Amino acid sequence: MKKNFRFLALAGVMSLSLGFTACEDDEEKAESTIKSTLNISPDVADAISAKDIKALAGAKVTFTNVNSKDVYTFDVPELDADGSLSLDVNVPVGTYDISMEKDVDGKIIFLRQQNVTIKSENQQIEAKIIATVANSSDYQFIFSELFFNGERNGGRMMHPDQFMVLYNPTDKVLYADGLAVGNTMQASCREKESWYDEFYGKGLVPVDGFIVIPGSGYDVPVKPHDKIVIAFTAINHTATEGKNPIVKRDTTFAADGSVESIKVDTLGWDGYTYENAIDLSGADYEIYDPQLYTSDVDNPKVPNVREIYPAQNEVNGGGGGFYQHPRGYYNAFIFKLKNGNQETLDEFFAEHSSTATVQDKENNNVEIQMLSVPASMILDGIATSDIPSDIVTNALPQTVDRGKQLVKGCHSGLLVKRKGNDKDGYADTNDSSVDCEILSPHKDYVGYPEGWRK
Repeated sequence: MKKNFRFLALAGVMSLSLGFTACEDDEEKAESTIKSTLNISPDVADAISAKDIKALAGAKVTFTNVNSKDVYTFDVPELDADGSLSLDVNVPVGTYDISMEKDVDGKIIFLRQQNVTIKSENQQIEAKIIATVANSSDYQFIFSELFFNGERNGGRMMHPDQFMVLYNPTDKVLYADGLAVGNTMQASCREKESWYDEFYGKGLVPVDGFIVIPGSGYDVPVKPHDKIVIAFTAINHTATEGKNPIVKRDTTFAADGSVESIKVDTLGWDGYTYENAIDLSGADYEIYDPQLYTSDVDNPKVPNVREIYPAQNEVNGGGGGFYQHPRGYYNAFIFKLKNGNQETLDEFFAEHSSTATVQDKENNNVEIQMLSVPASMILDGIATSDIPSDIVTNALPQTVDRGKQLVKGCHSGLLVKRKGNDKDGYADTNDSSVDCEILSPHKDYVGYPEGWRK
């Protein structure tokens, strides 16, 4: 089977000794620089071919001073056959963003380490190297907002007003076709599931379902410091217009009992008002799944994302679809496919599906189908739960998020937002405890109504 999404990593901890070339005058830098060592280790223990190891020669490791924006670039020499390298760097005392990226036969091998403070001679710096698929410089996409908590209006719990915002923090146009958001199958509030070590030990994150932005690869450009808003239901949820829809649903079944088609008509709105809600009618994409959510409503003005999930049952706690728990128990993460076509989704599902044996409520062994995403493909994620439960098990790898964001309870109207703004960027140190804050969306801003970009 063709492996388009194979994880590449350097086996074992590597140290790297590179020739120094600075973007500014070397003589001026020499007076104020100190020596440090960059240790690179794989995101997940695995092997990289000798061919790919040699192909990394010529890659550039860049140190960018966060405050002065001075850039220091180091050339990677030809590597040893076993992948062992040695790296000594000389830069002034300061805080740096460190990066490396090289396209090796369509696979982007890269590292990113942000806000690294260099302050002492012979300091050891740890960094992870990972790989992703072709056309995935888009890996810089991050969550700037995540509203899984939902509102509570006069005692009525809200699910359709959930939304998320994906942000382009770079200074170049990125393409969002194939950008996907998954939710973990392991609940952060629970002890390890029976299959946890088997999957996570191999660098795989079982996913209960994911959504993906459709397109052939270059159909959805996102400008620098711009964003994409994905709503569960892209309507105005406020008191004036966002009342609960009254729907008529006609379902046609095939001979084998499967759903052949679903026709949904909105007959009107009930008289209930939502005092705690926001306007999502101007979202860029909408999640529409009438098979999973029987009362789901489709806004014809907003394009739908594609959705894929394993055909498993609820024995192991999963619902078999893309679902954001209002207490944050199933953690959201971003990864990238080569495009958002259905063929690519089908291929990914086929390559990354397997079976796991679990116990049902009667302690019987049951095999369920599991879909998992290689940890190396995860671009961003936020570890979430609620205050009573906290994080019992890491549903996301620590390399994705070593922090956490907790909401105070179910449907409390709490938004997880990265610190910062669209113009200047957002904090992203893979530590959500530091990078993020909790806000109340309907109180802090109006939302995303039609025409909000204007």
